[in-house]
Amino acid sequence: MTSFQSQCYEALKQVPSGTVISYSGLAEMVGRPKAHRAVGNAMNKNPFAPEVPCHRVVKSNGGLGGFGGGSRLKIKRLQEEGVKVVDNKIVDFESILFKGY
Repeated sequence: MTSFQSQCYEALKQVPSGTVISYSGLAEMVGRPKAHRAVGNAMNKNPFAPEVPCHRVVKSNGGLGGFGGGSRLKIKRLQEEGVKVVDNKIVDFESILFKGY
């Protein structure tokens, strides 16, 4: 695991259940605001899921983005946390977007 991946996983632990963060938001949290694609790659390689909740990382437009376990599992995990998803988009995205960075 790279140091960048480790930083991403540690930062993601701060995102509470029932909220989501964008790939670019997580990149900002780790001090690399242009590294949103690298964040996506780190999430795809997450060996600690679901303890490190990569299912909470979504696109900046509220779209789901990718997920190693498939979109159905990502939706299931989000819905278990009370996040509503319709047509592969987060409902009320702005209101549940984590902005603690």
